[in-house]
Amino acid sequence: MRALLLLLLFANLAFFAWSRWIAVPLVTGLSPLPAAAPLVLAREAQPTPRTAAAAEEEALASCVSIGPFLDLTEAARASTRLRELGYGPRQRVSDGPVWSGWWVALERLEGREAAEQVVARLRQFGVTDAYIMPGEEAGVTVSLGLFSEQPRALRRLDEVKALGYEPVVTERQRTGTVYWIDADLPVPGRFPDPASFEGEQGRITRLEMRPCDADGRASQPVEPAMVPAGVPG
Repeated sequence: MRALLLLLLFANLAFFAWSRWIAVPLVTGLSPLPAAAPLVLAREAQPTPRTAAAAEEEALASCVSIGPFLDLTEAARASTRLRELGYGPRQRVSDGPVWSGWWVALERLEGREAAEQVVARLRQFGVTDAYIMPGEEAGVTVSLGLFSEQPRALRRLDEVKALGYEPVVTERQRTGTVYWIDADLPVPGRFPDPASFEGEQGRITRLEMRPCDADGRASQPVEPAMVPAGVPG
């Protein structure tokens, strides 16, 4: 009996020494869990700051530029229509590309002599506006007409093809003075109906409607057109 007690005492002492100085904890080196963010009511939450890109996008969507108009009459008509729709139009003038029309041409003819023969033959068959483009000696181009409407350009294309040639049709531009009308939008991103700015003939050549750039946002207001005295309405 005494031997059993001594054995139990020795076992307890051995376990205490093992657990105190020898055993390694099962989990070591773990960082404490981060503190959870406190709950915040929706009405107490602070709004997220807008990024610079979002602010710029909103600024672009809040202003519209309409044009380019080739003369002041068209620009004034667009300003009047914008004012009728509740906008405050602004106007600016600039130099930029102006759409000229649909150009029909014969390209890469072998020298001026060959081109002159082609022009003479075309004129015999009624293409009286054919002429050689200046400043070319090799790969000469013959102009067959510049048209404001695509169907007319395609008819000329078919006429010349029927004579055995292979003309091409391209759109032409030139640089000139143009007018733009700018206006702030009551509802960002909601542009006016382009049909509101159709000309007297039902169209304005190459009308564009796009967000204002820096020039568009800095343009000057347009004064309402004055009605001469004695004119009804």
